[in-house]
Amino acid sequence: MRLLIADDDPVQCGILETMVRRFGYDVASVRSGEAALEQIASYPFELLILDLVMPELDGMAVLQRLRHSGARLPVIVQVTANSIDMAGSAIQAGACDFVVKPVGPERLLVSIRNALRLRALEKELSRSSHHAGTLTFDDLV
Repeated sequence: MRLLIADDDPVQCGILETMVRRFGYDVASVRSGEAALEQIASYPFELLILDLVMPELDGMAVLQRLRHSGARLPVIVQVTANSIDMAGSAIQAGACDFVVKPVGPERLLVSIRNALRLRALEKELSRSSHHAGTLTFDDLV
């Protein structure tokens, strides 16, 4: 499983990368919202960890673009203690969870696992309702 981290702070990004790798996931990182959207368009990531405060294209704009594109990618947003009110707006915009910087490993792991479980359930529900009693070759996997 490959996760994407979008954070303009190289130190914070490095810390997150290290944690995510220790959890056993493959990870890529980018330093801007625009780069995150480009990566998501070119590679099927399972999850995005997104900093809300970035120059140029911020996290809220990334969430809006993902929603308008129809992407079903789960997003965990990062907020600072000063901007925790932004977390509610991010959840309304499509994020599935938020973490407060600096996030501890346990909290991040729980958030990632929950987001991936939610995505798996959504895929199963979509597949089940789409087929409505008919099986296809894709159901064999």
